[in-house]
Amino acid sequence: MTTTHLIFNEKPANAMAMVKALVLPRAGFDAAVGMPDLQAHWHGAMADAAGLAGYLSTLDLSPTDYLPITYPHVMAGTMCMNLFAHKMFPIRLLGALHLKNRIVQHRPIRVNEIVDIDLRVGGFRLVENGVEFDIVTDVKVQDELLWQETSIYLMRGKFGGIDNPSAEKSFELESLVDATVLHEWHLPKNRGREYASISGDYNPIHMSSLAAKMFGFKRDIAHGFGVLAQAIEYSKVLSGILEDGTAVQVDVVFKGPVFLDSDVSVRQNVDQGPDRYDVYCGDNSRPNLCLAVKKLVQ
Repeated sequence: MTTTHLIFNEKPANAMAMVKALVLPRAGFDAAVGMPDLQAHWHGAMADAAGLAGYLSTLDLSPTDYLPITYPHVMAGTMCMNLFAHKMFPIRLLGALHLKNRIVQHRPIRVNEIVDIDLRVGGFRLVENGVEFDIVTDVKVQDELLWQETSIYLMRGKFGGIDNPSAEKSFELESLVDATVLHEWHLPKNRGREYASISGDYNPIHMSSLAAKMFGFKRDIAHGFGVLAQAIEYSKVLSGILEDGTAVQVDVVFKGPVFLDSDVSVRQNVDQGPDRYDVYCGDNSRPNLCLAVKKLVQ
C-alpha cells in the first residue's frame, strides 16, 4: 500500500478541513481493504505562547515549565482533522464518535521545546455496533519519543463485526462504585466557543444547542479533552510526577456527553483503584468519563 504524506510547516488551518471531513461523500469503510496508509507531519513545532496561555487560563490550569500532558493533543488537533478531510480517508466524520484515548508520556515536554509531530492512521477493529479505528500521534525530539497518543473512534454500521468480530479489543474502564468527590467545578455556557478558539475544534455540537440537538444530543456539549484536562488538574493525580520526569500513562473512556453550563465533579474510590477516577456531569448517576492515570517503569 502506498503511503500518502501530508507535510505542514506550521499548525494547519482547520475550518475547510472540518467541512470536508464532515460532509464530503466517501467510499465507505471496507474491512477487506482496511484503512489507508495516511500520515501527517509537522516538524520543528513548538507550543504557541499565546495559545498555551489561553489554554491554561480557560481551563484554570496551573502554569509550569512543562506542557500539560493533554496539550500535545491540542497542538496536533488540526493535523488530525486534515487527515480526516483527505479524499483517501474512507469514513465521513459526520456520525463518528470519539470513544477513548491512551496517552503515554515518556518524559515531560518543556514549554519552549521544539518537537516533531507525526500522525498516522492506525489499525481498526470490527465490533458489534460498527468499526473502531485508531489515530496515532508521536511527539519526538531528535527521534526520541517523548509522547504518544492513540485516539480511538467508532463509526456505527454493519461492517461484519456481528458475525466476525475482531479478536483484538480496545481497552475498557469499568465505572467506580461509591466514589468520593475530590473536586467540583462549573462548566460555563461559553466554554465551547472559548475552547474552540484555542484548539481549532469548531464542531457545531460544542457551539450551539440547536446544532447539538440536530446531532442527537440534549443540548450543546463540552469538548471532552478540555474536561479531561481539568479532571487531571483538580484530582492532583500528576502532582510532583511531571517535574521528576516519571513516565506516565493516561487512559480515558468517554462514556457520555458533558453538557455546557453544568456542574462537574471528579471522584475516586481508592479501595477500588488508586489510579482510577470518574467524572460526573450534573445529577447523572453514571460517569461521563472514566479515567486511569498511572506511573510507568521504563
